[in-house]
Amino acid sequence: MRARPALCGLLGLLLSLQGGFARGEDLPGVARADLVAALTAPGAREAIARVAVAEAASQGDSGLLAVVYTIFNRLSDGRWGTSLDQVLNARAQFEPVLRAGGDWRALPAASPVQRARVNTLINLALEGRAPDPTGGALWFQNPRIVAARAAAGQVSARLVHFGGRTPSAVIGDHAFYPAAPVAGTRPTIPLPAQAPAEPEPIFVPRTALEPPAPPASGARGLFVSRDGSLR
Repeated sequence: MRARPALCGLLGLLLSLQGGFARGEDLPGVARADLVAALTAPGAREAIARVAVAEAASQGDSGLLAVVYTIFNRLSDGRWGTSLDQVLNARAQFEPVLRAGGDWRALPAASPVQRARVNTLINLALEGRAPDPTGGALWFQNPRIVAARAAAGQVSARLVHFGGRTPSAVIGDHAFYPAAPVAGTRPTIPLPAQAPAEPEPIFVPRTALEPPAPPASGARGLFVSRDGSLR
């Protein structure tokens, strides 16, 4: 049965979380009641499942949980909207959504097994049994891919680690970044005292003149040019 490996993986994740998973926190900055209310909106859990699977299907349950918490953290932050629908459809934030035309509903439906995995992770978070492995992250990227493009002159070196920020967590191929520097670390360039009026993209754009690059393992492939067109 295909469900058995997924169940075993979730059990292993739960055991590791109970043992103290990387900088774990319990739903930081968002009231559980508010999150429960947001999850009762029509299609809310399906929306999270589709986006999490599109972003991190190859990153294991820990990677899926990290994306789920990034969504929760963005909802709590409020800059990307006050509902899960607004957060997930915010312009140029989640690359798979943008590729699908800007609406998560156009993403492929999650399979029953994928939906069950993500729903289990959501429930574990709500029950306080799966703390935030990202340390409150609002952004993530594949730093290896971004660094390679920067070395090739395809993107600014300042985009690597979002301007030299220290990740709050590295899970699989993804590095996760909070709104402020991690305590005890110093970024390589000054960070603004206040959040920018326009929220930063969750993935890294490339310049309008950059030619299409061959896909790399683990890369997310879609970028937004300066004129707003997709490549």
